[in-house]
Amino acid sequence: MESTISIAALKKILSTTRIHLIDIRAHYQFERGTIPTAVNIPFRMLAEMPEKYLQKDITYYVFCDSGVVSLKLATKLNQLGYHLISIEEGYDAFYRT
Repeated sequence: MESTISIAALKKILSTTRIHLIDIRAHYQFERGTIPTAVNIPFRMLAEMPEKYLQKDITYYVFCDSGVVSLKLATKLNQLGYHLISIEEGYDAFYRT
């Protein structure tokens, strides 16, 4: 399965399905706005203690501001047996498209 998803594909999924969506940006950024239904688990917390927040049998969609940091995190945690999909272009692009 792909480790990234486009904004267009994400919006299509969100219109019909409830997914596990994680905003890995800092809490203050999350408070200023996020993608609907997202929960906030900052990058460092998720990177250092994935077992506290994730289950290996669930697919999670993660995003940051631009998609770069979330892709790095998804790659790292997928190697540990989790299943994360990074949202291409991140939060910044979600409301532009």
